[in-house]
Amino acid sequence: MLGALGPILASLAAVDIASFVRKFKRNAVIYAFVLVFLLTAYVLGIAALAIYLGQSWGLPMGLIAVAGGALVLAFILYISAILANQAEERRKREIAAANNRKAMMVTAAATALPAVAKSRSLVILAVAGGLGFVAMKVLPSIFGLGRRPSDTDER
Repeated sequence: MLGALGPILASLAAVDIASFVRKFKRNAVIYAFVLVFLLTAYVLGIAALAIYLGQSWGLPMGLIAVAGGALVLAFILYISAILANQAEERRKREIAAANNRKAMMVTAAATALPAVAKSRSLVILAVAGGLGFVAMKVLPSIFGLGRRPSDTDER
């Protein structure tokens, strides 16, 4: 039965891949033209601004104003990229620290497992504790018994 499904699945995958490639090529050409037109509009807009400011303030001051505006925008983008990278690195460190704590807990549990497994009463106690922990995590979400907004203290 699975042998008969193989050619059908292969033909479906081939059709999807062919349409994906065709769509990708079409969109690549369209987006390339859009990019060319956007860059043309940007350059002509900057040139028009420089000409306008050149007529109002004189050519050197107009060009300096346009260049200064471009530098300010570049500086703002650079600072925002630095801040975004720092925030991402901080998130990565926090995730790594949380994963490290989880790994330490798992290691501690695995280390204690042989001692717990030797004693029947400790096994029963560990199973009861694990079930209680799972119940505390699962049951409130099942029955909608989470915290009410009035229970939280946001000041």
